[in-house]
Amino acid sequence: MSLSINQPHGWIFLVLLALGVLSVALFYRRVPPTVGRGLRVALAALRAVALSLLFLALIEPVLALTRSATQRPIVAVLLDSSRSMAIPDGTNGARRGDEAVSLLNEIVLPRVAREADVRAFSFSGDVEELGTDGKAIEAVPPLDGEATDIGGALSHIADELKGENLGAVVLATDGASNRGASPYDAAIALGAPVYVLGVGSTEPMADIAVREAVTNRISYAGESVPIVVRVSSAGFGGSETVVELAEDGVVLDSERIRLSGTGEETELTFRVVPSTPGVHRYTISVPPAAGELTTANNVRVAVTTAFKGKIRVLLVAPRPSWDFAFLAREFEADGNMDLTAIAVKTGAPASPDVGLPRSREELFAFDLVVLVETSMSAPKVPAEWLAGFVRDRGGGLLIVGPPGGGVPADDLAAVIPVIVRGQGAAGRETRSALTEAGEADVVTRVVSDRFANAEAWRLLPPIWTADEAWWHARPEARTLVTGRGADGAEVPTVVVGRAGAGNTMAVLARGLWRWKMAGPDDVDVYERFLANAARWLTARGELERVVVSTDRDVYAAGETVLLSGQVYREDFRLAGDATVTVSVSRGEGAAPVASVVLEPDGEFYRGEIGRLAPGRYIFEAAAERAGEELGTADGEFVVEEFSLEDSEVRRRPALLTRLAEDSGGGYFCPETTEDVPESVPLEWVRRVSSREFEIWNSPWLLVGFVGLLSIEWTLRRRKGLP
Repeated sequence: MSLSINQPHGWIFLVLLALGVLSVALFYRRVPPTVGRGLRVALAALRAVALSLLFLALIEPVLALTRSATQRPIVAVLLDSSRSMAIPDGTNGARRGDEAVSLLNEIVLPRVAREADVRAFSFSGDVEELGTDGKAIEAVPPLDGEATDIGGALSHIADELKGENLGAVVLATDGASNRGASPYDAAIALGAPVYVLGVGSTEPMADIAVREAVTNRISYAGESVPIVVRVSSAGFGGSETVVELAEDGVVLDSERIRLSGTGEETELTFRVVPSTPGVHRYTISVPPAAGELTTANNVRVAVTTAFKGKIRVLLVAPRPSWDFAFLAREFEADGNMDLTAIAVKTGAPASPDVGLPRSREELFAFDLVVLVETSMSAPKVPAEWLAGFVRDRGGGLLIVGPPGGGVPADDLAAVIPVIVRGQGAAGRETRSALTEAGEADVVTRVVSDRFANAEAWRLLPPIWTADEAWWHARPEARTLVTGRGADGAEVPTVVVGRAGAGNTMAVLARGLWRWKMAGPDDVDVYERFLANAARWLTARGELERVVVSTDRDVYAAGETVLLSGQVYREDFRLAGDATVTVSVSRGEGAAPVASVVLEPDGEFYRGEIGRLAPGRYIFEAAAERAGEELGTADGEFVVEEFSLEDSEVRRRPALLTRLAEDSGGGYFCPETTEDVPESVPLEWVRRVSSREFEIWNSPWLLVGFVGLLSIEWTLRRRKGLP
């Protein structure tokens, strides 16, 4: 125990305290004689002690208490309780877990317990403490874990026994580490020797396993997709089996393979063609064989999500032009678009070889139709077809160029976002400027910052528009961009609208290609505007503002499901301050089996869900920001019967030996278990702990000071003293 003060000049306060006590004594010597001697002494003592407490607080004393103790060593026992530990290949056919507990209880723990305290834990994916009577594990835990995380178990011991005298770790396992961090790194970081008891056979077991089934996560309906399959086998040399590929219980393909006797693998590739957009689940299986170690690894699942294909764009113009050429170049450069570009000279005879759609069905195969400087009254594609393409098919229609050819046909006039009064020539040079609606719209947002975005449009070179006398925007349409001439008058340039199930846009100007050649130095307004326009025109309804997905579509039993997502603001720029909650259930309307709040991570939100039982799951995500609901997202994934524990069932002596020896311990097997207790170094350690008390910072010091003065004042008042 020691006492110190924080004030470097504490002696000054002690001198002042002495003077204060002396003044109190002198003061009470002058008290009237009617006050008894005992009371005067008591009053002086109360005030003197109160002053002492005050000066004690001022010099800031600190009391340090030191204690030393001798700690008995602790030996931590880690018992693997994963599914592979239930394999009956031990002595006399015992399960691996049973044999490990017998060896620990009969040989290791009774001897170790004489010199150390024993703490026993079981682990697979999680760690749980086991009951012991000081010398033995009370019961074999359930051997049903779907994964083995040796590194996680060693890290758990490091945290659980932090500050304790950890003498050694005894690890009983078959070495099937298939989850979590590196067990080698965790063992080295532990700072204590690890003694490994390896159980299980090192020879290949009689087994057939579909090791892997991999396919493209994203595919397109009608296009061939490969599914690569790896099948391993042992103990069946010279025989054959059939690998089947099925969807919804219907066998699509099969292939015979020759089995191996030594664990070799066979790789084969199936090809499937998703017939419809959506999620397709394919099952790859081999039939059970007599004498197999386990049949849980005979089936795997491969999942692909098929989309309808790339955005199919039909670009039509009455003649080659700069606008036509630049539009074609941008659409061709976009990897998400499949372009058909046709320039048909006005007055040229119709020909079936020109490439134009010859029926409504051929037109409806496209997603976006772009008409460049075409005649409104007689477009190259029949007006009736175009109207149905937008209104019924839900396709997008983009018109580029001034209104020409007179008033459009009634069918086309009903779907375009402008009302055309006649033919106008684009001879008016204007500079572009965003309207208030354009500043907030996703189509014209080429820079995330709203003001910088408006400036980028203002800096674009001039284009040529027609006089508004020939046309005007529909009341229900939205004008996003206007062209301002030299006289200051504004003409609507980019107008968007909706008709039936589809979206339409009119850019009633020519010379847009100049935006590509001489726009702002750091922003390609032309490219981004066209990409935004194509996306908006081909969207069905509202664009998704919340996107959440899993890192895989198929998980083995015991694997962790990783989730990531992105959230977009109204301008479809990333929002990093939202709250994203994901719930997981076994089907629509079912109660959630898990829920997680995704944490922000750069441009993404991330989270994970622990072990789930095999089956099909759906997840629903909801995002909100500042109390406002931003949107929802959903998806699905599959947890298959195949477990990480089924991927390799042999004991892995190489990994276990390296882990043990490099940590300062040793590797043993059932035949050499007798050597374990003699090899474990167990030492008592003396630990010194100290604790400091800031006496001056105690609230009782204030309570004492106020209390003593209050008692003194009360006694003085009763005697009538001032």
